[in-house]
Amino acid sequence: MRFSIVLSWCVTLLCMGGGVGCEHQEAPRTDASEIRIASLSPAMTTTLQQAGLGPLMVGRSAFCREADDLPVVGDLQHINAEQLVRVNPSHIFVQRPGDAVGGVLQQLAQEHGWAIVSQPIVDLPDVVLLLEQIAGTVPHEGVLQKCRVLSAGIADALRKASATQLHRVLILSAEQSPLAWGRDTYLGQIVEAAGGRNVMADNRWTPLSLEDVVRLNADVVIVPTAIDPMDLATLESAVDAERIHILYSPSIDIPGPHLASLRLPIECILQDAAEHSQ
Repeated sequence: MRFSIVLSWCVTLLCMGGGVGCEHQEAPRTDASEIRIASLSPAMTTTLQQAGLGPLMVGRSAFCREADDLPVVGDLQHINAEQLVRVNPSHIFVQRPGDAVGGVLQQLAQEHGWAIVSQPIVDLPDVVLLLEQIAGTVPHEGVLQKCRVLSAGIADALRKASATQLHRVLILSAEQSPLAWGRDTYLGQIVEAAGGRNVMADNRWTPLSLEDVVRLNADVVIVPTAIDPMDLATLESAVDAERIHILYSPSIDIPGPHLASLRLPIECILQDAAEHSQ
């Protein structure tokens, strides 16, 4: 039995002052001393921290694992209005399209002059758009440079490889109700760029049964996980163990610039599969 376990750690970038881009009710404040950020999603928090804005954060959602020293101000489903007013952010980051932000949050923002940054994040191009919002609003060379570097890393991760052998790949979360990652998910995009061919026709996430997994008969099954070690006994009953490759990263379930680092381990998985198929 052979498993390919790939370790890919997200390295925390150096912190510096700066501001953020936004859909706002007033002119954005770009002086670092005036900027106080509340993030309502882990993906927003991760991107903010990697762009060097972590020190300016004053509030978070309950799901933001890497900012657990900050007060919880809620998320789009459950806003803690009292706590949000107490931390008094200048900017609030929400992982939604702008027209999907309303209700209590919109009212509070209008009353207190807070700027709302709204950006859906499903794939890596969405992360680039968020970085562009930050870079386009903050006239701080350090922040601009960091956003450029992060965006360039994502561009490299999505660079098409000149693969000579396209393996049929299934990206599968090994859970009791496994989800397959489609071509337009962030891991699906990197796998396709690295030379794999995703067996899933659907573009996003699709629940599969073990019978579905057997029927798809992928050459390579990549199992993304933030848990190490993990139990693969159920998956092994449907897939030859030699086809299973574990892709480990502590924040693999959170879209952000750090995902660019997964290009290399994915390339290694596909190369390993090619060597063993000869």
